[in-house]
Amino acid sequence: MTDTDRTSSDATAAAREAAEKVTDAAARATDEVRGAAADAAKHADDAAKHAGDAVKNAGDAAGAAASAVSGAIDDAKATVDDVVGGLKSAAAQAKDAGAEALDATQAQAQQAYETGRGLVDDGVGYVQARYRENPGLVIAVGAAAVLALTFVVRSIGRRRG
Repeated sequence: MTDTDRTSSDATAAAREAAEKVTDAAARATDEVRGAAADAAKHADDAAKHAGDAVKNAGDAAGAAASAVSGAIDDAKATVDDVVGGLKSAAAQAKDAGAEALDATQAQAQQAYETGRGLVDDGVGYVQARYRENPGLVIAVGAAAVLALTFVVRSIGRRRG
């Protein structure tokens, strides 16, 4: 396995791990929202029952209803705060996972650049050595390459035009 393939698999693994983290965070946030909604509904139902009992029993119905509604509002606020905290946590995890994937990709690109640069240096060294041995051959090969490139460009130009 080459260094580029290895870094590519590292980047792929980092991206998969980031996706798993984001999926897990979203699932946790969804579960918290479901639980919060169920709790809020239960508290609202309890408040309605308490208000109904207070009206039936007369007495201090307004105070009991206000107390029950206030408790339900406080519970709903706490639930919303919990959900917001869970979503912030999920966003932070997604950000961290994205940063890890970016770092892995950057390392892979740096490795590919260094490998390519080494290959170019090797090729230039080879051509220079050949030129010292037989300059006419190197010049002829270069001229043939220029002609081949010219023919390719012309054929592409004719197809488009």
